[in-house]
Amino acid sequence: MKKLNVIILLMLALFSQNLTAQTEVKKPSEVFEMYFGTFVNNDTAVLNKLNDYLKPTVEGENAYQVDFKVVSQDMMKESTDNFLSAFSKTTADACRKEAEDYFSAMMENFKNGKLTVKNVKVVQNEYIEDQKIAEINYSVSFKVPSKFSDIPSGDIKNVKPEDLKKYLVQSVQDFKNADKTVITDQTFKLYQLNEAGKIYYWNGSPDEIVSGLTDFYFESFGSK
Repeated sequence: MKKLNVIILLMLALFSQNLTAQTEVKKPSEVFEMYFGTFVNNDTAVLNKLNDYLKPTVEGENAYQVDFKVVSQDMMKESTDNFLSAFSKTTADACRKEAEDYFSAMMENFKNGKLTVKNVKVVQNEYIEDQKIAEINYSVSFKVPSKFSDIPSGDIKNVKPEDLKKYLVQSVQDFKNADKTVITDQTFKLYQLNEAGKIYYWNGSPDEIVSGLTDFYFESFGSK
């Protein structure tokens, strides 16, 4: 009887170890919410949580190093420069601040997109035998203007500074008073990592979340 009890205890111990080996540190939906909060909402606190979660998988380092202030400044400058390059130098120089405000308002609405995780499906990775993938199906809603001001007509190189300023100032108000909600459905994949008997989820190309949303967002302005 003692031998039988020992065998049962050993079997239970092995079974318990096997269960532990399959433990998810966080559910895929929770991990994806951190990715979204980081790369769409640009929330530094969420970025820190995501890095803390992934540290065991990257030898205690930060998996993602992002300075949102620098990224935002770089994006603002590039967007403003590209936009103003279509106008005469005189008009461009006179309207730089208004153009920066325009892109700031536009991106603020994007960063405030609301996430809803619809469902999660865990499937086998067809390329890696012992790895599974969590397919996240989700939707995002954005607030956008239902009516959007028209850019000054005529030869764009001849647009006067006061006309462009008027357009940009009105457009900022259009974004701040956005009265239409648009929703898009998207899919994102998280890959399983096994570390010290625990399961983690991650994706090495989180910019896919942003690229999948920006085209939809920028096509949603005004009445359709």
